[in-house]
Amino acid sequence: MTSKLKNHPWSSDTLFAKALIYVGKMESTQLDDPDYGLWSSLSLEFLARSALSYISPTLLADAHSWRNIHFALGHEVTMKGFSPKSIGIKDVFSRLNEITPNFNSEILGYCSQHIERRNAELHTGEMAFSELKNSIWLSRFYKSCESLLHIMDKKIEDLFEMPNVALDSIKSLSDEAGKSVKQDIAAYKKVWGDKSDEEKNKCHDQASIWATRQNGHRVICPVCDSQALVQGSPSSSIKTATDQDLDLVIQKQSMMPISFECVGCGLKISGHSRLNACGLGESYTTTTTFTIAEFYNLYTEDEIDEARREGEASVISHFEDDNNE
Repeated sequence: MTSKLKNHPWSSDTLFAKALIYVGKMESTQLDDPDYGLWSSLSLEFLARSALSYISPTLLADAHSWRNIHFALGHEVTMKGFSPKSIGIKDVFSRLNEITPNFNSEILGYCSQHIERRNAELHTGEMAFSELKNSIWLSRFYKSCESLLHIMDKKIEDLFEMPNVALDSIKSLSDEAGKSVKQDIAAYKKVWGDKSDEEKNKCHDQASIWATRQNGHRVICPVCDSQALVQGSPSSSIKTATDQDLDLVIQKQSMMPISFECVGCGLKISGHSRLNACGLGESYTTTTTFTIAEFYNLYTEDEIDEARREGEASVISHFEDDNNE
């Protein structure tokens, strides 16, 4: 984390204070009032900007001009007519997703959807929050806020007047996810049980060929016991090690599961909360291996073109990713 700016429009503290204002407006509005959803979406944006600024205010700067970065560092504007510009909220979410494990792809998806509702409400004739049931979005809103607060070493009680309501709502997500995914698994098991042994063996073989470690993290399907794949999003920084004896650079990164697919029985599961509820939520490590020349881009353009023409793997080595540590 960089040193904090004082009384700066892009500082984490200033943005968090604005998020608090909108949360206050939300909490003073009736749950069934469309404005309740609107205030929540506005608070979500400023909370996300506050979290990114907490890591570094420069991450909010639009990179098209160095003056934006200069301003983000706390300096005064030096050019007449220049107005500092920060990045859009989609870029804020994208950067948080890549930088911080807690802001995973499931939360990214929800936040993006909630902001799209806000945009539709403010910029079109659509009444995006008028017929939107709280049961569809409120628990995930609280969960997203918890994730953003965690980045800033804050807790739910630092943002909401009744933190227990938010915490209970977050807990209900895992309960609902568990019930939902168990129902799905039970339905697929019934269909699988009706298949003949010949059909099952054929499905097992197809799944074994399809589920390679290069394409995802291999697991056993909870329905048919076939080889299946989990896909994930980064949950840690990349760790790089060099093996001078083997002339290799090895990069490892922890991944949080976000989706599951089995071609044996057709079962698909999306979302970390649902995967976690059925025992498929364990993190895993993906490994990517390069030659030292590849990693440091030591090949010339002519060498690369020649290798492509001749198809000589010995000239430029290729290592497939391993997702199964």
